[in-house]
Amino acid sequence: MLSSEGKGKSTDTEANHQQAQSSANPQQEELEQIFYLLDNLLSFEACLYHQILPLRLQGDKLLVGMVNVGDHVAQDYVNQILSYVKYKSLITPITDEAHRGFLSTYLSCKNTEKSRSKSEVPQSKLKKAANSNINSSSQEASFTQTNQQPIISSQLPTLSIPISEELIPLELLPTLPPKQFLGELLARVIVGGIGRLYFERLPYQGRILWSENGVLQSVLEKLPLSVFQGAINEVKKFANLPVGTLTEAKQVEKEYLYQQKRLLLRLRFMPGMYGEEATLQVLKGAALKFYQKQQISRLSRDAVSISQQLRYKLHELQEQMLQNPNVSNEQIESLTVLNRLLSNLDSQIKTFSDSEEEIST
Repeated sequence: MLSSEGKGKSTDTEANHQQAQSSANPQQEELEQIFYLLDNLLSFEACLYHQILPLRLQGDKLLVGMVNVGDHVAQDYVNQILSYVKYKSLITPITDEAHRGFLSTYLSCKNTEKSRSKSEVPQSKLKKAANSNINSSSQEASFTQTNQQPIISSQLPTLSIPISEELIPLELLPTLPPKQFLGELLARVIVGGIGRLYFERLPYQGRILWSENGVLQSVLEKLPLSVFQGAINEVKKFANLPVGTLTEAKQVEKEYLYQQKRLLLRLRFMPGMYGEEATLQVLKGAALKFYQKQQISRLSRDAVSISQQLRYKLHELQEQMLQNPNVSNEQIESLTVLNRLLSNLDSQIKTFSDSEEEIST
Protein backbone atom coordinates (compact mmCIF):
# COMPACT_ATOMS: atom_id res chain seq x y z
CA MET A 1 0.00 0.00 0.00
CA LEU A 2 1.34 3.43 -0.93
CA SER A 3 0.08 6.36 1.04
CA SER A 4 0.89 9.91 1.96
CA GLU A 5 2.49 8.45 5.09
CA GLY A 6 4.67 5.94 3.22
CA LYS A 7 4.47 2.20 2.73
CA GLY A 8 2.30 0.16 5.05
CA LYS A 9 2.08 -3.49 5.98
CA SER A 10 1.42 -6.13 3.37
CA THR A 11 -1.79 -7.11 5.14
CA ASP A 12 -3.07 -3.55 4.65
CA THR A 13 -2.13 -3.73 0.99
CA GLU A 14 -4.06 -6.96 0.55
CA ALA A 15 -7.07 -5.48 2.35
CA ASN A 16 -7.06 -2.37 0.16
CA HIS A 17 -6.63 -4.48 -2.95
CA GLN A 18 -9.66 -6.56 -1.94
CA GLN A 19 -11.63 -3.37 -1.37
CA ALA A 20 -10.66 -2.13 -4.82
CA GLN A 21 -11.71 -5.46 -6.35
CA SER A 22 -15.07 -5.29 -4.58
CA SER A 23 -15.50 -1.81 -6.04
CA ALA A 24 -15.26 -3.27 -9.53
CA ASN A 25 -18.86 -4.39 -9.06
CA PRO A 26 -20.15 -1.67 -6.74
CA GLN A 27 -23.51 -1.32 -5.11
CA GLN A 28 -25.53 1.79 -5.91
CA GLU A 29 -24.48 3.44 -2.63
CA GLU A 30 -20.78 2.87 -3.39
CA LEU A 31 -21.23 4.18 -6.92
CA GLU A 32 -22.92 7.34 -5.62
CA GLN A 33 -20.02 7.89 -3.20
CA ILE A 34 -17.51 7.64 -6.05
CA PHE A 35 -19.54 10.09 -8.12
CA TYR A 36 -19.80 12.46 -5.16
CA LEU A 37 -16.03 12.36 -4.66
CA LEU A 38 -15.50 13.04 -8.37
CA ASP A 39 -17.69 16.13 -8.09
CA ASN A 40 -16.27 17.49 -4.86
CA LEU A 41 -12.73 16.25 -4.23
CA LEU A 42 -10.83 14.86 -7.21
CA SER A 43 -12.28 16.28 -10.41
CA PHE A 44 -13.20 14.15 -13.40
CA GLU A 45 -10.65 15.96 -15.55
CA ALA A 46 -7.80 15.27 -13.10
CA CYS A 47 -8.83 11.61 -12.72
CA LEU A 48 -8.91 11.20 -16.48
CA TYR A 49 -5.49 12.80 -16.91
CA HIS A 50 -3.70 11.06 -14.01
CA GLN A 51 -5.59 7.74 -14.35
CA ILE A 52 -6.79 7.82 -10.77
CA LEU A 53 -10.19 7.26 -9.13
CA PRO A 54 -11.47 8.17 -5.63
CA LEU A 55 -13.11 5.02 -4.23
CA ARG A 56 -14.23 5.79 -0.70
CA LEU A 57 -13.51 7.78 2.44
CA GLN A 58 -12.27 5.87 5.48
CA GLY A 59 -12.16 8.31 8.37
CA ASP A 60 -9.56 10.92 7.46
CA LYS A 61 -8.18 8.77 4.63
CA LEU A 62 -9.27 8.54 1.00
CA LEU A 63 -8.87 5.22 -0.81
CA VAL A 64 -7.66 6.09 -4.31
CA GLY A 65 -7.48 3.62 -7.16
CA MET A 66 -4.52 4.15 -9.49
CA VAL A 67 -3.80 2.46 -12.81
CA ASN A 68 -0.06 2.96 -12.38
CA VAL A 69 0.84 2.93 -8.68
CA GLY A 70 4.40 3.89 -9.60
CA ASP A 71 3.26 7.20 -11.08
CA HIS A 72 4.81 9.59 -8.56
CA VAL A 73 3.43 12.66 -10.33
CA ALA A 74 -0.11 11.34 -9.87
CA GLN A 75 0.59 10.44 -6.23
CA ASP A 76 2.01 13.89 -5.53
CA TYR A 77 -1.03 15.50 -7.15
CA VAL A 78 -3.43 13.46 -4.99
CA ASN A 79 -1.52 14.22 -1.79
CA GLN A 80 -1.34 17.93 -2.66
CA ILE A 81 -5.13 18.15 -3.17
CA LEU A 82 -5.94 16.11 -0.06
CA SER A 83 -3.62 18.20 2.09
CA TYR A 84 -6.00 21.16 1.65
CA VAL A 85 -8.79 19.25 3.41
CA LYS A 86 -6.47 17.47 5.86
CA TYR A 87 -6.99 14.01 4.36
CA LYS A 88 -4.39 11.35 3.69
CA SER A 89 -4.30 8.99 0.73
CA LEU A 90 -4.37 5.22 0.57
CA ILE A 91 -3.27 4.10 -2.90
CA THR A 92 -4.45 0.81 -4.35
CA PRO A 93 -4.07 -0.57 -7.90
CA ILE A 94 -6.99 -0.78 -10.31
CA THR A 95 -7.04 -1.95 -13.90
CA ASP A 96 -7.18 0.41 -16.84
CA GLU A 97 -10.43 -1.26 -17.88
CA ALA A 98 -12.02 -0.63 -14.46
CA HIS A 99 -10.84 2.99 -14.49
CA ARG A 100 -12.35 3.63 -17.92
CA GLY A 101 -15.53 1.82 -16.93
CA PHE A 102 -16.13 3.97 -13.86
CA LEU A 103 -15.51 7.23 -15.71
CA SER A 104 -17.73 6.12 -18.59
CA THR A 105 -20.53 5.30 -16.16
CA TYR A 106 -20.05 8.68 -14.50
CA LEU A 107 -20.34 10.50 -17.83
CA SER A 108 -23.38 8.45 -18.83
CA CYS A 109 -25.08 9.37 -15.58
CA LYS A 110 -24.26 13.06 -16.11
CA ASN A 111 -25.57 12.95 -19.67
CA THR A 112 -28.80 11.36 -18.44
CA GLU A 113 -29.22 14.16 -15.90
CA LYS A 114 -28.58 16.75 -18.58
CA SER A 115 -31.32 15.37 -20.83
CA ARG A 116 -33.96 15.53 -18.12
CA SER A 117 -36.09 18.52 -17.29
CA LYS A 118 -34.64 20.46 -14.36
CA SER A 119 -37.90 20.01 -12.49
CA GLU A 120 -37.51 16.24 -12.69
CA VAL A 121 -33.94 15.96 -11.44
CA PRO A 122 -34.00 13.88 -8.21
CA GLN A 123 -32.28 15.11 -5.09
CA SER A 124 -30.03 12.02 -4.97
CA LYS A 125 -28.51 13.07 -8.28
CA LEU A 126 -28.25 16.72 -7.35
CA LYS A 127 -26.03 15.77 -4.44
CA LYS A 128 -23.31 14.86 -6.89
CA ALA A 129 -23.55 18.20 -8.63
CA ALA A 130 -23.67 20.19 -5.41
CA ASN A 131 -20.76 19.11 -3.74
CA SER A 132 -16.26 34.99 -7.38
CA ASN A 133 -16.62 37.72 -6.26
CA ILE A 134 -16.58 39.70 -9.58
CA ASN A 135 -14.85 43.05 -9.44
CA SER A 136 -17.78 45.47 -9.60
CA SER A 137 -15.54 48.36 -10.55
CA SER A 138 -14.22 46.64 -13.67
CA GLN A 139 -15.87 48.28 -16.66
CA GLU A 140 -13.09 47.50 -19.15
CA ALA A 141 -13.83 43.79 -19.46
CA SER A 142 -15.96 42.27 -22.16
CA PHE A 143 -18.52 41.42 -19.48
CA THR A 144 -20.16 43.87 -17.04
CA GLN A 145 -22.44 43.83 -14.03
CA THR A 146 -25.11 46.27 -12.86
CA ASN A 147 -27.38 46.46 -9.85
CA GLN A 148 -31.07 45.61 -10.22
CA GLN A 149 -34.09 46.05 -7.97
CA PRO A 150 -34.28 43.68 -4.97
CA ILE A 151 -35.35 40.17 -5.89
CA ILE A 152 -36.67 37.96 -3.10
CA SER A 153 -35.58 40.57 -0.52
CA SER A 154 -31.98 40.70 -1.76
CA GLN A 155 -30.11 42.82 -4.23
CA LEU A 156 -27.78 40.97 -6.59
CA PRO A 157 -25.45 42.31 -9.25
CA THR A 158 -26.30 41.40 -12.83
CA LEU A 159 -23.70 39.58 -14.86
CA SER A 160 -23.51 40.50 -18.56
CA ILE A 161 -21.30 38.45 -20.87
CA PRO A 162 -21.04 37.87 -24.64
CA ILE A 163 -23.94 35.88 -26.11
CA SER A 164 -23.27 32.62 -27.95
CA GLU A 165 -23.72 34.22 -31.40
CA GLU A 166 -20.92 36.67 -30.66
CA LEU A 167 -18.33 34.21 -29.35
CA ILE A 168 -14.94 34.04 -31.00
CA PRO A 169 -13.73 30.63 -32.30
CA LEU A 170 -12.09 28.63 -29.52
CA GLU A 171 -8.72 28.34 -31.27
CA LEU A 172 -8.40 32.15 -31.37
CA LEU A 173 -8.97 32.72 -27.65
CA PRO A 174 -5.27 32.62 -26.64
CA THR A 175 -4.64 35.64 -28.91
CA LEU A 176 -7.10 37.84 -26.96
CA PRO A 177 -6.24 40.25 -24.13
CA PRO A 178 -6.61 38.54 -20.72
CA LYS A 179 -9.93 40.21 -19.79
CA GLN A 180 -11.58 39.36 -23.08
CA PHE A 181 -10.07 35.87 -23.00
CA LEU A 182 -11.65 35.16 -19.61
CA GLY A 183 -14.93 36.75 -20.70
CA GLU A 184 -15.14 34.32 -23.62
CA LEU A 185 -14.41 31.36 -21.35
CA LEU A 186 -17.00 32.51 -18.82
CA ALA A 187 -19.62 32.87 -21.55
CA ARG A 188 -19.11 29.26 -22.56
CA VAL A 189 -19.17 27.82 -19.05
CA ILE A 190 -22.29 29.74 -17.93
CA VAL A 191 -24.69 29.01 -20.78
CA GLY A 192 -24.85 25.26 -20.11
CA GLY A 193 -25.69 23.32 -16.97
CA ILE A 194 -23.19 22.88 -14.14
CA GLY A 195 -20.11 24.34 -15.80
CA ARG A 196 -16.52 24.11 -14.65
CA LEU A 197 -13.18 25.53 -15.80
CA TYR A 198 -9.99 23.91 -14.57
CA PHE A 199 -6.79 25.90 -15.03
CA GLU A 200 -4.01 23.29 -14.92
CA ARG A 201 -0.37 24.38 -14.86
CA LEU A 202 2.22 22.12 -16.48
CA PRO A 203 6.03 22.50 -16.31
CA TYR A 204 6.43 24.80 -19.32
CA GLN A 205 2.89 25.62 -20.36
CA GLY A 206 -0.70 25.61 -19.14
CA ARG A 207 -4.02 24.23 -20.24
CA ILE A 208 -7.66 24.96 -19.49
CA LEU A 209 -10.28 22.20 -19.36
CA TRP A 210 -13.92 23.10 -19.83
CA SER A 211 -16.56 20.62 -18.67
CA GLU A 212 -20.34 20.76 -18.47
CA ASN A 213 -22.35 18.52 -16.14
CA GLY A 214 -19.21 16.44 -15.67
CA VAL A 215 -18.68 15.94 -19.41
CA LEU A 216 -15.43 17.27 -20.86
CA GLN A 217 -16.35 19.74 -23.60
CA SER A 218 -13.04 21.13 -24.77
CA VAL A 219 -9.40 21.64 -23.81
CA LEU A 220 -7.18 24.61 -24.58
CA GLU A 221 -3.73 23.03 -24.69
CA LYS A 222 -0.16 24.30 -24.92
CA LEU A 223 -0.99 27.76 -23.63
CA PRO A 224 2.09 29.95 -23.09
CA LEU A 225 2.60 30.55 -19.40
CA SER A 226 2.12 34.29 -19.95
CA VAL A 227 -1.36 33.68 -21.39
CA PHE A 228 -2.19 31.09 -18.72
CA GLN A 229 -1.06 33.30 -15.83
CA GLY A 230 -2.88 36.27 -17.33
CA ALA A 231 -6.13 34.30 -17.25
CA ILE A 232 -5.56 33.26 -13.61
CA ASN A 233 -4.81 36.87 -12.68
CA GLU A 234 -8.15 37.94 -14.17
CA VAL A 235 -9.91 35.24 -12.14
CA LYS A 236 -8.22 36.67 -9.04
CA LYS A 237 -9.59 40.09 -9.89
CA PHE A 238 -13.06 38.50 -9.95
CA ALA A 239 -12.42 37.42 -6.38
CA ASN A 240 -10.97 40.79 -5.33
CA LEU A 241 -7.71 39.03 -4.51
CA PRO A 242 -4.21 40.38 -5.14
CA VAL A 243 -2.64 39.09 -8.34
CA GLY A 244 0.47 38.00 -6.45
CA THR A 245 1.15 34.31 -5.90
CA LEU A 246 -1.00 32.78 -3.15
CA THR A 247 0.74 30.60 -0.60
CA GLU A 248 -2.36 28.62 0.42
CA ALA A 249 -5.66 27.53 -1.08
CA LYS A 250 -8.36 30.17 -1.22
CA GLN A 251 -12.03 29.95 -2.23
CA VAL A 252 -14.50 32.75 -3.00
CA GLU A 253 -18.21 32.46 -3.79
CA LYS A 254 -20.51 35.11 -5.21
CA GLU A 255 -24.13 35.03 -6.37
CA TYR A 256 -25.34 36.93 -9.44
CA LEU A 257 -28.31 37.43 -11.70
CA TYR A 258 -27.89 36.15 -15.23
CA GLN A 259 -30.85 36.43 -17.61
CA GLN A 260 -33.07 37.14 -14.56
CA LYS A 261 -32.00 33.89 -12.88
CA ARG A 262 -29.69 33.32 -9.97
CA LEU A 263 -26.31 31.66 -10.39
CA LEU A 264 -23.36 31.09 -8.09
CA LEU A 265 -19.73 31.38 -9.14
CA ARG A 266 -17.31 29.34 -7.03
CA LEU A 267 -13.68 30.34 -7.55
CA ARG A 268 -10.88 28.32 -6.00
CA PHE A 269 -7.13 28.96 -6.14
CA MET A 270 -4.57 26.42 -5.00
CA PRO A 271 -0.84 25.73 -5.23
CA GLY A 272 -0.23 22.99 -7.80
CA MET A 273 2.74 20.82 -8.70
CA TYR A 274 4.26 23.54 -10.88
CA GLY A 275 2.65 26.69 -9.53
CA GLU A 276 -0.76 28.24 -9.11
CA GLU A 277 -3.88 26.53 -10.45
CA ALA A 278 -7.55 27.48 -10.26
CA THR A 279 -11.07 26.22 -10.82
CA LEU A 280 -14.22 28.13 -11.67
CA GLN A 281 -17.57 26.39 -11.15
CA VAL A 282 -21.07 27.61 -11.97
CA LEU A 283 -24.12 26.41 -10.01
CA LYS A 284 -27.64 27.42 -10.95
CA GLY A 285 -31.20 26.18 -10.96
CA ALA A 286 -31.94 23.11 -8.86
CA ALA A 287 -28.25 22.45 -8.19
CA LEU A 288 -27.85 25.93 -6.69
CA LYS A 289 -30.91 25.47 -4.47
CA PHE A 290 -29.61 22.14 -3.22
CA TYR A 291 -26.14 23.55 -2.53
CA GLN A 292 -27.52 26.52 -0.61
CA LYS A 293 -29.79 24.27 1.44
CA GLN A 294 -26.78 22.14 2.35
CA GLN A 295 -24.87 25.25 3.43
CA ILE A 296 -27.75 26.37 5.67
CA SER A 297 -27.94 22.91 7.23
CA ARG A 298 -24.20 22.93 7.92
CA LEU A 299 -24.31 26.37 9.52
CA SER A 300 -27.31 25.31 11.61
CA ARG A 301 -25.37 22.32 12.94
CA ASP A 302 -22.41 24.59 13.72
CA ALA A 303 -24.70 26.96 15.63
CA VAL A 304 -26.06 24.07 17.72
CA SER A 305 -22.52 22.88 18.49
CA ILE A 306 -21.36 26.36 19.52
CA SER A 307 -24.43 26.81 21.73
CA GLN A 308 -23.72 23.51 23.47
CA GLN A 309 -20.09 24.51 24.07
CA LEU A 310 -21.20 27.85 25.51
CA ARG A 311 -23.66 26.14 27.84
CA TYR A 312 -20.90 23.84 29.08
CA LYS A 313 -18.59 26.80 29.75
CA LEU A 314 -21.32 28.66 31.63
CA HIS A 315 -21.90 25.56 33.74
CA GLU A 316 -18.17 25.44 34.58
CA LEU A 317 -18.25 29.15 35.43
CA GLN A 318 -21.24 28.65 37.72
CA GLU A 319 -19.49 25.83 39.62
CA GLN A 320 -16.40 27.99 40.12
CA MET A 321 -18.50 30.89 41.37
CA LEU A 322 -20.30 28.68 43.89
CA GLN A 323 -16.93 27.68 45.35
CA ASN A 324 -15.72 31.27 45.55
CA PRO A 325 -17.01 33.22 48.58
CA ASN A 326 -15.87 36.53 47.08
CA VAL A 327 -18.32 36.48 44.18
CA SER A 328 -20.34 39.68 43.99
CA ASN A 329 -24.10 39.98 43.54
CA GLU A 330 -23.49 41.68 40.19
CA GLN A 331 -21.56 38.66 38.92
CA ILE A 332 -24.30 36.28 40.04
CA GLU A 333 -26.91 38.45 38.34
CA SER A 334 -24.83 38.57 35.16
CA LEU A 335 -24.57 34.78 35.10
CA THR A 336 -28.33 34.47 35.58
CA VAL A 337 -28.94 36.80 32.64
CA LEU A 338 -26.47 34.86 30.47
CA ASN A 339 -28.18 31.56 31.26
CA ARG A 340 -31.56 33.09 30.41
CA LEU A 341 -30.24 34.44 27.10
CA LEU A 342 -28.66 31.10 26.26
CA SER A 343 -31.89 29.24 26.94
CA ASN A 344 -33.70 31.59 24.57
CA LEU A 345 -30.93 31.13 21.99
CA ASP A 346 -31.19 27.33 22.28
CA SER A 347 -34.94 27.55 21.73
CA GLN A 348 -34.55 29.72 18.62
CA ILE A 349 -31.87 27.44 17.13
CA LYS A 350 -34.02 24.37 17.78
CA THR A 351 -37.00 26.03 16.08
CA PHE A 352 -34.84 26.93 13.09
CA SER A 353 -33.34 23.41 12.88
CA ASP A 354 -36.76 21.78 13.09
CA SER A 355 -38.01 24.03 10.29
CA GLU A 356 -35.06 23.04 8.12
CA GLU A 357 -35.79 19.34 8.69
CA GLU A 358 -39.42 19.82 7.72
CA ILE A 359 -38.39 21.63 4.51
CA SER A 360 -35.91 18.84 3.68
CA THR A 361 -38.57 16.17 4.05
